[in-house]
Amino acid sequence: MSTQQWRPGRRVIICGGSPGAVSARLAFLSRGFDVRIYEKQPECKAIGGAVLLSTPVMSILRSNGIDISQWGEYVVTYFKNGKGDVRTKLPFSPMVETQMGIKGWHRGILRSSAFRQMLDLVPKGVIHTGHEFESYTGMDDGVQYRFTNGQSIEGDVLVGADGIRSSVSRQAFGDPGLFHTGIRLYLAWCDQITDVPPNHGTLYHD
Repeated sequence: MSTQQWRPGRRVIICGGSPGAVSARLAFLSRGFDVRIYEKQPECKAIGGAVLLSTPVMSILRSNGIDISQWGEYVVTYFKNGKGDVRTKLPFSPMVETQMGIKGWHRGILRSSAFRQMLDLVPKGVIHTGHEFESYTGMDDGVQYRFTNGQSIEGDVLVGADGIRSSVSRQAFGDPGLFHTGIRLYLAWCDQITDVPPNHGTLYHD
């Protein structure tokens, strides 16, 4: 299904074309593995709006070749209750800042912007869209991965990166019993507000 290398002992199949899947692919590639990503949708795209990335995540992505230099400003994050009283301030370590070379602990960025940079590092022929997972079978020397279109592929490692309702995880561990908590998040852009300090973020909840 691909002309790229597919060497026994180094074959990694990733189910799903999410940011997590592409990040895993970049990490496996840096260790000399052959990786193929299979996504059921016609294209790979990030779902959701903004995301708050922590220093360890940014460090990993940077080590995989992602340029994080334009990923917004660092944020000092506070948690407050509905009355505005501070519950806690998320600390960050100056030593970690120095060692990582990344200011602060969090950076906010649109998922689509970050994912676009990640996809730019994936060579053609690695991502196969229109391939929906059906089932897998563990074998003595690897795993067989089957699609709903009747095709199949064999590999050595199977990574389930097909979302919160992962079909791979469901086969491996059963129904996770997910339910909606009722939480809603809203995203808005605005100019600098005079009374809000720069690099300052607040999460309100009771």
